[in-house]
Amino acid sequence: MTRVFVYQEQLDALRQRWRPGDPELSVDALGMAMDDGDVFHIYLQPPRAHFAGEPCRARVTLSGTPVAAPAGDDAPRVAVAVSPDGGVSGLVSGPAGPVEAQVQVVPVSAQLYTRSKGLLETDALAGRSVAIVGLGSGGSTIAVALAQSGIGRMVLVDRDRLEAGNVARHACGIGDLGRRKTTAVADLVHGKNPALDVVTADVDILQNPDALENAVRGTDLLIAATDSDRSRFVLNQLALDQRLPAIFGRVLTRACGGDVLRVRPFEGPCLACVYTEQFLAQRPREFSRRSEAREDAPAYVADDDLDATVQVGLASDIAPISTMMVKLALVELSRGTSGGLESLDQDLVADFYVWANRREGVYASWPQMGYEFTKPAVLRWYGANLSRNDACVSCGVAPAGADNIFANREAMA
Repeated sequence: MTRVFVYQEQLDALRQRWRPGDPELSVDALGMAMDDGDVFHIYLQPPRAHFAGEPCRARVTLSGTPVAAPAGDDAPRVAVAVSPDGGVSGLVSGPAGPVEAQVQVVPVSAQLYTRSKGLLETDALAGRSVAIVGLGSGGSTIAVALAQSGIGRMVLVDRDRLEAGNVARHACGIGDLGRRKTTAVADLVHGKNPALDVVTADVDILQNPDALENAVRGTDLLIAATDSDRSRFVLNQLALDQRLPAIFGRVLTRACGGDVLRVRPFEGPCLACVYTEQFLAQRPREFSRRSEAREDAPAYVADDDLDATVQVGLASDIAPISTMMVKLALVELSRGTSGGLESLDQDLVADFYVWANRREGVYASWPQMGYEFTKPAVLRWYGANLSRNDACVSCGVAPAGADNIFANREAMA
């Protein structure tokens, strides 16, 4: 049987315009036909999320009588009738005339996440907000996962547009080419959580730190998923200034592995405590574009020489880093609530985690995974017992004359 989907929240808004005893209320709607007319989605309001299919005319009627068969040259292809008691019926016009359709009402957002109860307190997460800075292959998938978890508010920050080279690893697809990553990802997350309050900021965080500060102010957590060490240290300082918990993640050359850092300002290590110049030199990060490599390279390095540093990994190699960032984010946002994630706060006690996808690069000397658990191996997370550095130039008391290129935002601009 042909299936027709209408949206509860849109029907509720239509019902507010109709009172018992009034004549029937009939409104035109947008229909999208999919699977050769086997499935239809009906929109009474402009869709906030991605939608597919072939557009067609539709009509929704509030009345106490069954739906009438469409008639006339200007008749809609899909007609839906909604009774006062909430019953729905539908007819779809086809080559052989109108046929009865099975109408299903898509529930409101709160009902979409009822199966998460017991693991996540969805009501608590609905009151939480997160800022995601950097919407590339990692940040875009993190945004989708957090939207699926029932987060109430999300701030999306990025300066770029989606390019063809991004599509293979990005959560958005080829139909989003040329769009700003902020708006493309906003549409994507609305498809998972229609009630999600999304704010977008097309900001170059190195050039406009004030706009960045205004965008993330008032959020509960900062996700730093940018592609350069310079931008990460700007975000680290912002997290410290606003006392905002933050999750940092990055992948290394060819995505052979990566690391994730949780920053609880002034309770544990910040980015500058861990990512010293010596540390960064030992663990070169991945660049997906020449422009990103240029930001971190000395001025004397020629553009042609940067190509050797642009080595893109697979989406499956980035996924473990993104997943760990999501896990730490949910633990952070769920602190103080009851639920299945509460115990993870006792297990994920480390603030810094290392992952290896392959025995390559800095992991080349690691033994084969095998069956031993007494030696480091690929495809496992390792937590590092790191403490806050009292002499840190960002979160500690730096000694007089300390010189570090990551000391403050002005040095990074």
